[in-house]
Amino acid sequence: MPDYAFYQAWGGSLSEADFLRLRARAWAYLDGLTLGRVNRLLPGPSAERVKRACCAVADEYAAQEQGGEVASASNDGYSESYTGSGRTAAQRLYDAAALHLTPTGLLYAGMEGCRCAGLY
Repeated sequence: MPDYAFYQAWGGSLSEADFLRLRARAWAYLDGLTLGRVNRLLPGPSAERVKRACCAVADEYAAQEQGGEVASASNDGYSESYTGSGRTAAQRLYDAAALHLTPTGLLYAGMEGCRCAGLY
């Protein structure tokens, strides 16, 4: 699981308390999405991608708590407006994770190492 220093270096903007709270939800989401494979010992590049996916999903959870996707923001008078992209909350979570996990093979839901060719 990524720590807060990793999240900040990655460019995250959540407070430490919010990140730690949402990181647990994000990790549980990734664990289910990958059928538990995020908890395996992964090679360096894949482990890095899993950490980035966790950060992206945590950010998406934060956006959903705020009410949606930010369309525009203003700093001086603090104004934000939200828009809908037409994607559901579940689709946005999946997209956030898949962006980083697709090259790892962790999203593959088939059987690994199946030696059942002679069973047919």
